Parts: sequence; C-alpha cells; structure tokens
Amino acid sequence: MRSAYLVEPRKIEIRDVPDPKVESGELLVRIERALTCGTDLKAYRRGHPLIPMPGPFGHQYAGEVAAVGQKVKGFEIGMSVWGVQSGPCGQCRQCQKQRYSLCLQLQTDMAFGAFAEYLRLPARVVQQNLLVRPPHISAQRAAFLEPVSCVVHALERIDWQGVDRVLVLGLGAMGLLFCQLLPYYTHTAIVAGGRNPQRLAIARGYGLEQVLDVNEISLEDQLEGDRGVDCVIECTGQIDGWHAALRTVQAGGQVLLFGGLPQGTVLEIDTFQLHYQETRVLGSFHFGPPDVRKAARLLENSEIRVDALISGEMGLGDLESALKQMESGKGIKYAIDPWV
Repeated sequence: MRSAYLVEPRKIEIRDVPDPKVESGELLVRIERALTCGTDLKAYRRGHPLIPMPGPFGHQYAGEVAAVGQKVKGFEIGMSVWGVQSGPCGQCRQCQKQRYSLCLQLQTDMAFGAFAEYLRLPARVVQQNLLVRPPHISAQRAAFLEPVSCVVHALERIDWQGVDRVLVLGLGAMGLLFCQLLPYYTHTAIVAGGRNPQRLAIARGYGLEQVLDVNEISLEDQLEGDRGVDCVIECTGQIDGWHAALRTVQAGGQVLLFGGLPQGTVLEIDTFQLHYQETRVLGSFHFGPPDVRKAARLLENSEIRVDALISGEMGLGDLESALKQMESGKGIKYAIDPWV
C-alpha cells in the first residue's frame, strides 16, 4: 500500500509498504478520508514529541473495516467506522482517576498513519474509541471526530458557573470548532478574535456576539471600556497568544490554554494576577473515551458545520503541498483521499 512517512521536519515521503497485518484484538481500516490538522503542521515544521520520526503520519480518519482480528466484537468487514488514534490503558493511576488523557501508557500504542490506504488500529483503540458510523455521516465529516473530541475534553474542564462572557482567541480550525460547540455548554455571550480574513468571515456566520479583527487594533484596546471577558479559550498556539489571553481575562476569570507550544517554552505570569485576582489557569490535552462519544453525538447534529473548515481535497502526493498551504495561512484543513 501507499503510506505517507514523516521522515524529518519538512520532509515527507510517499512509500510503498507492506499491507498491515492485524493481530488478535486489532482491526484494519481502509481509509476513505484523512484530515490535516495543526498538530500535523507542527510535526512537519519542527517535529512533535508524540509523533515518531521517521514514521507513518496522520491521525484524523474515517473509513471502512477491511480486516478483523480474532476476539474483536461488534465490527465486520465492510462496516463504515469512525475513530481516533489512541485508547487509554484503563489500569494506571491516572486512568483509575478517570484522567484518561493523561494515561501513563497512552503513547505506547497509538495509531499514526492515517495518510495511507490502510490503517491498523491497536486493540485498545478498537475496544474503546472506534465506533460504527451512521449511514448519514460522510467520511469527511466523520474524520472530524478526533478534533471535536479534543474540544469536548477542553470544554468539560471549564467551570461554567458565573461565566458571563467567553472569548475564543485564535480562529484556526480548532478555534472555529470551539465557537460552534460553546453553545452546547453555556448560554453566555461568545466573542471571537483572530487575524485571517477568511476565518474571520466564517466566524461571523456563527451568530456570535462579536468577532474582532486584531490585525490593526489590539484585542485589549477593542475590549477596553467594554464589560470584558471572564473566560478566555486560547487557540493560537503561540506564546504571544498565551500572554494575550492572560492580559484579557477579568479578575476571578478562567484562562484555558488549548494551543500547545514546544516543550521547554516558559510562560511568565504575574503572581498578583493568580493570587490577588484569583485567575484560574487551565491546560487541556487530548481526550478520553467519554469525550469521543460525546463528540460523535455532536457531529451527528447537522447544526455543527464543518464543511467550511475544509479548504480542499487532495491525494497523498499533495500532502506536503497541503501543509505548506496551511503554513501560509491559505488553508484551514485539507481532506486527503489516499486513493486519488
């Protein structure tokens, strides 16, 4: 089969490799669509601690069952499925506390390699985080299960009691998903801030209270004199975005830092803000099985619009071009059809 390998930063090879063989408990998916994402772009640009190099690339997928290992229940060849790339062990101290995203064994058997014709899913993924896909859910829509699961996990971490106004800072694919999913968690006013004209236009179609263009006027200046925000969801993935989130939130508010930074990046925080202003700072990483199921229910709702987040469809040979388009700000996500 053909498979995209991330060899090193800024080098992708399309390789002919043996078709995967499934062991007991495993399952083989024939990929119909795989999506590019911000994590893929980070890995392509500089490497990523969770994505081995050289190695198979891609983790947002949907397809149909091509082979079923022994002891697998509930799946048959030809079934349409949607899933994610990981499954917690269920045994470690973090899993026992239902902190599934922090499972101590999470990284030991992850399913990377969605940019390929076939993808082998480990037993833990099959058992916990692979679902039969409803007939009305297209493969392209179904491949959003992983990013929506990440958003659900983040939104579950916020204490919504007393929140009057929330700001989504950064309007990439994840920020735009937050804008759409927030009304399922809170009835508070939603403000969004970003720079890219295309993404600002998409956000304006969501019926938010405000969509702020921060290209010429800073976020702080546009909110100055306003009633402010007491919850900020940071989605820029830039240290300046983390600082802007902290500068923007009101006393007693919450900042959820969603956009990951390179390991070793240091964030400076004024202790006055944490102590005397009782600012609550949260991180959010990955998801767990309950998040995946809630994400699936949300995607089954046609009111969640994802088509506008797809900037084009390409074949495996165009994967590197798709990532470069994303890097230049000309694309949000791309759907990869490995059979083109």
